[in-house]
Amino acid sequence: MKNNSLFDRCRTNTNIENDVFVGIRRKDEYYEVNFPLGFHCSEDEKGLRKDILSLINVLAKNTDKKESEIYVGLKGDDSIGIPVQAYLFIIKDYFERVYYKERDTYRQIAKREKIDWGRTIKTQKPLPQGDEVYYLNFVVKKNTIKEDELITLVHKYCVYESFEKFGWLFTSFMPPKSKIGLNKKMMLAVVNNKLQNTFNDRNKRLFKNMAAVISTMDDDDEADFRYGTYHFEYIWEKMIDRAFGISEKEEYFPKTTWKLTEGIKRDNSFLEPDSIMLLNGKVYVLDAKYYKFGWSGKPGHLPGSASINKQITYGEYIAEGKKFMKGGEHPIVYNAFIMPYDSYGKKFPMRTPIHYIGYATSDWKSNKKKYENVVGILMDVKYLMNIDNRKDHAEILKLADLIEEKCPV
Repeated sequence: MKNNSLFDRCRTNTNIENDVFVGIRRKDEYYEVNFPLGFHCSEDEKGLRKDILSLINVLAKNTDKKESEIYVGLKGDDSIGIPVQAYLFIIKDYFERVYYKERDTYRQIAKREKIDWGRTIKTQKPLPQGDEVYYLNFVVKKNTIKEDELITLVHKYCVYESFEKFGWLFTSFMPPKSKIGLNKKMMLAVVNNKLQNTFNDRNKRLFKNMAAVISTMDDDDEADFRYGTYHFEYIWEKMIDRAFGISEKEEYFPKTTWKLTEGIKRDNSFLEPDSIMLLNGKVYVLDAKYYKFGWSGKPGHLPGSASINKQITYGEYIAEGKKFMKGGEHPIVYNAFIMPYDSYGKKFPMRTPIHYIGYATSDWKSNKKKYENVVGILMDVKYLMNIDNRKDHAEILKLADLIEEKCPV
């Protein structure tokens, strides 16, 4: 390995030119972890390992065909990628019980050997005869020690592959490389056979994860191993929406229609805001912008006229539309841009997860209505990643209060 230190492997993107990849990739002879713009890496190893696992979880939850690119060697099917969770499971399982060795008894249907009555009653259909029932087939116990040698060899292969790719996350220890002599098809056959004949849930999970690792054998190009995305902006949008937005937001989408002279009518696609946050009857239209302002502080790295005018259009549609009126009153609508930053960074060392930077207006509006002023908010990336999987009312309230407080009207 070129570098053994975990800190030497980790870096944060600048989003300058091609420095946009977020995830884990092989570089020269070691693995490098690329965190998104605005992420503050922990200063101790325990915290840094937690940061990396958090990044892996965020990538796993938010990547799909439409919105990001998972790379394994050459560009492939974005929805598949590499089975990171499988590698991590195998490492964890190895720490707990080393290499797999069969401790359960193999069971098969037969008429001899020692009968497993519990499994027979559960799986075999009896033949009723008057008030009694008879079993023509039985589940019996059979010793399979010799067969275990093959599955153990396959397990050793999977353990080595898992440690080679992700073991450095936990330890400098490296298990020996297994000389198995089996190809991908043969190894999968061994694992699937065990999977079909195993009743132990833990072993089933192990075999499923082993199969996932083996399935990537042909695709794994060690010279260009990558797990991550070149389009973290889509993940940023999804995290904001998951943490603060409502799930049913379609009714807030403005729609346009063409009505042609020939009587033909064509509906266009919706104008779709990133997130709609609701609190105490008020509406907050949030636009997640994965822009560099929180890193650079340069006004040129802020949302431009097209984004500002689009936000005002969203706000006007909701604030002035009759369909959103309740009790004869129009709703109060706020607009905000949410951009990433490092709250412990050099440019904005605010030590707070959300920070106000100003607001944007448009000269085609009077700017006297709340939604005509788009509030600029910086949000700490690590903070958002930590709340990505839940909606916390306290955090929603904190964001809403800041937007209301800083809105100039």
